[in-house]
Amino acid sequence: MHDVLALHQRVFGGEVDLPWYAWKYQLGAGEAMGVWCDGALIAHCAGFPRLFSFRDGSAPYLQIGDVMVAPEWRGILTRHGPFFHVSQGLYGSRLGGAGPYPVGFGFPNARHMRLAVKSGLSWDCAAMHELEWTGPSPRQLSDRLWRLLPLSPAEEQFDASVETAWLRMRQDAGAVRLGDRSSSHVRWRYASRPGPSHHFFKICRPWSEQTLGLVVLGPVTPDRPVHWLDWIGPVGMMSLASRLCRQAAAKLGASSVVTWASPAVMIALQPSGFSRQTEVARIGVPVASAVSTKELADMNWWFMSGDTDFL
Repeated sequence: MHDVLALHQRVFGGEVDLPWYAWKYQLGAGEAMGVWCDGALIAHCAGFPRLFSFRDGSAPYLQIGDVMVAPEWRGILTRHGPFFHVSQGLYGSRLGGAGPYPVGFGFPNARHMRLAVKSGLSWDCAAMHELEWTGPSPRQLSDRLWRLLPLSPAEEQFDASVETAWLRMRQDAGAVRLGDRSSSHVRWRYASRPGPSHHFFKICRPWSEQTLGLVVLGPVTPDRPVHWLDWIGPVGMMSLASRLCRQAAAKLGASSVVTWASPAVMIALQPSGFSRQTEVARIGVPVASAVSTKELADMNWWFMSGDTDFL
């Protein structure tokens, strides 16, 4: 535990502590492999189980995260280096036919993706882009038919609202592949995470409080962009959700709204008029996964900022 925290601070910086470790690895059922040298942890690769829904059913996948190599060992980027051994150790034991998870996935940066592909560890599936909406949201006449209501995890109806939104999302998903957004996952991912509070809003009609969709925004710093972490609801409502997000963010004092988007999410948000798109990560799938290259091309992942394990 303490070795993981120390290496994480060396590699990524920022503040991680025992409550963070308990949230991510104990509540999140994290699994990991490590490489030690002279009693020190020099490389680490973790995975976190997540249920995925798709057209033909559902399956538990493994989300790869906290891939770390001590700075003094980063120059050894061959198949004999710590990066390869720690990654291959986790993938070979947990993924595909030999493990409990048929498929793994993660969000490496472009450099790490190139290294994983060159080492034969992973496939490079697609880009993740950061989208940004600046300025006030252009109000449309139809927006008067919707409202965004704050929702607290402490409220009795919170779980029911999330489950209603999640059911609507699955019913409207079509061919996209969705990571779990049930109330138990949402509570763990956002409400239980140590640190600043997240903001939850439900979309409903002016004459009803029935949940039609649910928005999750990250912590707000005045005059800074706020992360739109998640949308739980029909895919066809994404443009509407983006406008309502911008209105809510403006009231909270944020300067703009940003989110990360896989290609499927970008298509859904294309009509929303985002002002900027920048590649920020890749979608990687370990080759140890029980999936063919043809199946891989048809997976059509639905990923936003909250699908990462670090935003």
